[in-house]
Amino acid sequence: MKAEKVSDVQRISNLIKQAGFDTYSQNDMLETVKKQSRQLQGVLGALGLVSLLISGIGVANTMMMSINERTREVGILKVLGTEFSDIARMFLTEAFLVGLMGGLAGLLVSFLLKQLIPRVLASLAGMEIRCAFTWWLILGSILFAGVVALIAAWIPAHKAMNISPNEAIRSE
Repeated sequence: MKAEKVSDVQRISNLIKQAGFDTYSQNDMLETVKKQSRQLQGVLGALGLVSLLISGIGVANTMMMSINERTREVGILKVLGTEFSDIARMFLTEAFLVGLMGGLAGLLVSFLLKQLIPRVLASLAGMEIRCAFTWWLILGSILFAGVVALIAAWIPAHKAMNISPNEAIRSE
């Protein structure tokens, strides 16, 4: 059966189904593709959240190790009169730069996957997919990685601020 207008397809399909027949239209195909796309977005979103959590823990761990290895340096800076906020800023800046580097690395991997995935899908399933990156997505993802690193480094940076100068100098 063929509908004269696209707007009639759903109505005609419902009438045929009420008569006890099965129907399948391009609208049904479109809905199936939309559903699969939403499922894929959900899975990718969940992977993104897990990656975010793991990267935050990794940055916090890296910063804690950095502070533990540089305890004497922090003590000397405090004895020389460095403000507590300057010490925290030093570690937070380091964390932000680590986050930016991680964001750039993630962006590089994304660009490589952007080239690979459409080719694999085309060869396996005969599907053509186009992936696009916008400038705001690129910039936003790099800055977001830096902000996540800043948040993850907040507690280690405050730990560095609170190190006793006497204990720090004697620590090594």
